[in-house]
Amino acid sequence: MPKFSVLTWLVIIVAQVTYGLLVYAITRSYYEDTSVTTSQFPAASPDPATYPQVGSFDAVMQPAVKLQPSSEALTTDDPALIARLADDYFMRKEYPQAIELYERALRINPDDVESHNDLGLSLFYIGQSQRAVEVLQTGASKQPDFQRIQLTLGFVQAQTGNKEAAFAAFNRAIELGPENTVGQEARRMLSEIE
Repeated sequence: MPKFSVLTWLVIIVAQVTYGLLVYAITRSYYEDTSVTTSQFPAASPDPATYPQVGSFDAVMQPAVKLQPSSEALTTDDPALIARLADDYFMRKEYPQAIELYERALRINPDDVESHNDLGLSLFYIGQSQRAVEVLQTGASKQPDFQRIQLTLGFVQAQTGNKEAAFAAFNRAIELGPENTVGQEARRMLSEIE
């Protein structure tokens, strides 16, 4: 055992206790915050897959999680409720479940461009890029002035190497609202592919 002075031992002990309390507080805070929201989710698959992360794009593309619907939402024919539940799966990166629910919402309401947007992004995240582009193009044709779908289409096109189509989609998103968050994100992404 090293020979430290009493003051050195006291500093070491205080540092260790402080570190322990800090870890305890952070861990406790984490589990208290997530227990409120996850207790309202339907049961998830026991081994969720890991999917790619694209940084700030997720935050821009998906709005904040709204009121969490219960598992009874699965028996409803309300496309808005089904889409909200799909959004919850999306935010938890459980893309196959989200895709199933977005498709269901679109069978009920095929003109829901936001569900087309979110379905396309989910498909991209599981590696179905061609299908994602098709879904996004269908949604964009239904409502060409929906800025977010233009941004998503540009993002997917850029990630799949179709820079011309990405350039056109990003420019369209910027044209629809150059100063809002989506327009600024489109400008940032456009600068990355130029």
